[in-house]
Amino acid sequence: MGLLDYYRQFEEMDESEYNALLRERRAREKALALEEVPVLDLSSTEWPEYPSAEVVQASVYTARGRINGYPDGHATALRRLIAERHYIKIEQIVVGNGATELLQTAAYLLLSPHDELVTPWPSYSLFPVIALRARGRPVPVDLADGRADADALLAAVTPRTRVLALCNPNDPTGTYIPSDQLGDLLSRMPEHVHVLLDEAYIEFQDAEEEDACLRLVEAFPRLLVFRTFSKIYGLSGLRAGYVVGSPAAASVLGALAPMRGVNALTQAAMQQALKLGEREIAGRRKMVIEQRTRLQEALRELPVSSPPSQANFIWLRARDMSGSELADRLERARVRVARGGPLGDDDHVRVAVANSAATDRLLWAIGQAVEAPRDESAPPD
Repeated sequence: MGLLDYYRQFEEMDESEYNALLRERRAREKALALEEVPVLDLSSTEWPEYPSAEVVQASVYTARGRINGYPDGHATALRRLIAERHYIKIEQIVVGNGATELLQTAAYLLLSPHDELVTPWPSYSLFPVIALRARGRPVPVDLADGRADADALLAAVTPRTRVLALCNPNDPTGTYIPSDQLGDLLSRMPEHVHVLLDEAYIEFQDAEEEDACLRLVEAFPRLLVFRTFSKIYGLSGLRAGYVVGSPAAASVLGALAPMRGVNALTQAAMQQALKLGEREIAGRRKMVIEQRTRLQEALRELPVSSPPSQANFIWLRARDMSGSELADRLERARVRVARGGPLGDDDHVRVAVANSAATDRLLWAIGQAVEAPRDESAPPD
């Protein structure tokens, strides 16, 4: 078809037909453009980037050195570095194969058959599983606007309650319990209840000093604080975590330690990550806080709601739309998020916070999903 023939085909069309043709063509172009855009996966809470080359090389060097020998079963050098970081005694620390395994071991230790584990809900999705595996009974307590309510948690405690499990910042809502409020809750908790505080995302909060809640172990012997290297440190594949307790909780801490300790490759990587100091971690933290702030401010202009987050994700709900429908619409816009159903609430989705480009893509996709007015016709690069 020649150029003149191309334009003659429009001569007999009225304006409405011509506009409909243009809209159809634009829709095809948009669909093709979207097919060429890779999916942005914001469904996970793991750190999306590879850890420092120095951290990786520490494990590789150890593997090439003496992988046929047993590691230090007490992880003495590693525990010393952790103790220096938190200004506590080495005896207050137990290193394990990930924080979740340490949490599970604590449940086995503290729960007898039919004992109760109380937890806010939605919260860490494995808390109920941990209770059931220990032959206990999970007792969920509904969150109020995404936040844990101390009075509601205390009201749920019975003579059979042995454990209160808290994730702080909370997964999946991102909400945070400040140390003064946590201290008040601990002071009112009956003596037969241990509190397991999972601080997997603590490095991302900017509400107060990082160890503000951890320091409460000095005043509350039944508080155990769990930390991980799976999130901001990017070592999920090595299963690296530790637990901190009171000097008065030596017997409980000793029972949590893995029988043969933690493997040598994991210990080497954890040590190197701590030796590098806060340089790399501070940069990651700064990026998440900046993008989280930007994202939450932009969301105020859209028909969505989200509780204030102190983690590396947000808990998002769209007006007049289920979480599954929102997730489907975002997927069509080439952004993948975690559906809220498996996390405790069908009306929400959990969305990870990443870099500036990811925030651009996410905001565009949310705008498309909720049919907000937009000038753009394709996602940002």
